[in-house]
Amino acid sequence: MAYRNTKKKNGKVWIIILLVFICWCIFVASSMYDSKLVYDNKSITIGKGDSLSKFYNDFWVIEKYMLKLWLKNNAEKVPLLQEWRYVLDWEYTKEERLSLIAQGPQRDYIHVTLLEWWSKYDIDAKLSEDWLIAPGAYIAKVENQQFIETLKWEFPFLIMIPQWKSLEGFLYPDTYYLEEWIDINEQLIRAQLKNFEKKIRSVYGWDFEVDWVQISPYGILTLASVIENEEKNITNKPIIAWIFVNRLNKWMRLDADVTLCYGLKLVYSKCRENIVKNLDDASNLYNTRQNYWLTPTPISSPTAETVNSLLNYKKTSAIFYLHDDQWIIHYADTVEWHNENKRIYL
Repeated sequence: MAYRNTKKKNGKVWIIILLVFICWCIFVASSMYDSKLVYDNKSITIGKGDSLSKFYNDFWVIEKYMLKLWLKNNAEKVPLLQEWRYVLDWEYTKEERLSLIAQGPQRDYIHVTLLEWWSKYDIDAKLSEDWLIAPGAYIAKVENQQFIETLKWEFPFLIMIPQWKSLEGFLYPDTYYLEEWIDINEQLIRAQLKNFEKKIRSVYGWDFEVDWVQISPYGILTLASVIENEEKNITNKPIIAWIFVNRLNKWMRLDADVTLCYGLKLVYSKCRENIVKNLDDASNLYNTRQNYWLTPTPISSPTAETVNSLLNYKKTSAIFYLHDDQWIIHYADTVEWHNENKRIYL
């Protein structure tokens, strides 16, 4: 009798386990029906006659079954496949995944990141080091007056460029994705100008100005480019902007050492070692230790944040500043105070 009761009890336990397992399977399956699809930099090549199943061949059985069921219930969302390579690298909802597939296969893009303080010389060096252009080709393109005149129809804000000057100041620094088989220089320059239009021109219009000193919009870009190269900390830039504006208003020299690099036509990383020995060269019009007012052109293309720092400068009594070897900035109101800072921090 006891044996029969034990057998019944065991039978009930197995039934409960089976029911729990079935419920778990239903729960897992239902959660998979609405779950996101995870791809880790998955490259999928679609050939002639291939179906959507190539996008989930690697999934495990239940996941694959629930995805098929979801696709069957949402057949109107399934796009036509185009032959070529698709790359997926993220967590997608099923709708997002189908939307990406509907956009068509990815082309091969070249990834180029241009840093904020880079000039046309730095950009040219970067592109040529990456074997994307011949050395000097980018510089020649942004200086080409016929090309600039053509661009003015597409980007009217370029009319502010003085005659015979390059596109420096408008070549917005950012990360760009370029198509491999299209002219790299023209493609990049147009992308930079579109970025400038979006982030600066469309925000500030044509009439951005500093109310404390008479500077043209082109001069604003020029001064902003000096600030971009002199100060990397965004919180300090409005103060540096005021110091420069104050110096211009008092008819003092800017005394920004980094500006002479542009006149030497060197990339900024290689120019640093040449600054001290060229500080007395007044023939270099970009040497603001020797020449008054602004440099003849921007010395790089400033970001929207730096332009904003200049237009919304922060007033201070300081008129001098320097950076120590930790790149911490130190201000001074007088020459004597500034010289003392030099003695302490340099």
